[in-house]
Amino acid sequence: MDEFEISEDELLRSLIETIGNLPHSHVLGTDHQRRSGNHQIDVFIDLEIAGKPLRLLVEAKREAFPRDVRELLWQFRNYLAHANTDGREIIPFLAARAISRGARDLLRQEGVGFYDLSGSLFIPSTALYILIDRPSSKRSRRIQSLLEGQKARTIITLFNHRDEWIGVKELAELAEVSPATASATLSEMERREWLDVEGTGPAKVRRLRNPTPLLEEWSRYAAEQKPPKIARYFVPCRDTDALCRRLDESCRANGLAYAVTGEAAGQHYAPYLSSISQVRCRMPPGRQRDLVLSEIGARSVSEGWNLGVLQTRSPNDIMVGDHSTGIDFAPALQVYVDLLQGSGRSKEMASHLRGEKLRA
Repeated sequence: MDEFEISEDELLRSLIETIGNLPHSHVLGTDHQRRSGNHQIDVFIDLEIAGKPLRLLVEAKREAFPRDVRELLWQFRNYLAHANTDGREIIPFLAARAISRGARDLLRQEGVGFYDLSGSLFIPSTALYILIDRPSSKRSRRIQSLLEGQKARTIITLFNHRDEWIGVKELAELAEVSPATASATLSEMERREWLDVEGTGPAKVRRLRNPTPLLEEWSRYAAEQKPPKIARYFVPCRDTDALCRRLDESCRANGLAYAVTGEAAGQHYAPYLSSISQVRCRMPPGRQRDLVLSEIGARSVSEGWNLGVLQTRSPNDIMVGDHSTGIDFAPALQVYVDLLQGSGRSKEMASHLRGEKLRA
């Protein structure tokens, strides 16, 4: 079963088992769904660790991000203000299938315990301190949907306008996505506290707060994914610049969208290597692409290639970030992600591009 589909009861059983496996630890009992005023705690767990009696006030969630934690803090404070300790130290506690890095940091700062299915566990007490901090074993489906397809296109567009306040309708038009996609993407980013927000309703606008957490999350996600499939070709050309220009000429003549990425694009945005010998690009599949490859004399090879065409599902996957030299280059953020999944010195180029161009 997918770890993000397990039930709340299974999540809590996993938490209890993890606590029970700690040295000198015993779970004494549980009490489900106790109400205090208008708020209901999902479960109380009474335990003893190294002779110290503790009570965990556990809230269970599917996933948790910083905004969820801030809402939860108020609920815990309200409950603790009226709680009967019965001589036990009471520790507010969050159990979730996945807890984001930012949410974990905030929970630790606020002295709230946590557990998620990566095996991470935090129990802060006046008498002891337990911290098992592990990376998530999988990216959640929510973050996967956010960093792929039309939502990824929306994020890249927002990144390109990161110093601007922007509304849903404007972002949808810039990214060439539906307003519903733009709105859903912004809501997910807001939940992670990646955005500053002003206004309400139709007048609500957002701006990228700090690109670093976004790039860190995308970097982790890219590292866990298989690199996109690539078709390799040899094109008779004196150098990669001539190859790019021949590709551009043929694509324009045939009305085919394309975007150069990888090392050639990284070199364009932030020169790093003395020379490059290969060009990677995206072109949508179909008859027009076959025609372009034929016109430029591309021959399929397994070795000695100088043109790589990354697997692309549709024209909507093609984004152009710069055309100042007459070549369509993918946006710098997309190039960064592609370089992270590349080989050779591509990861060095990604780091250089991040520092010089993305500045995050």
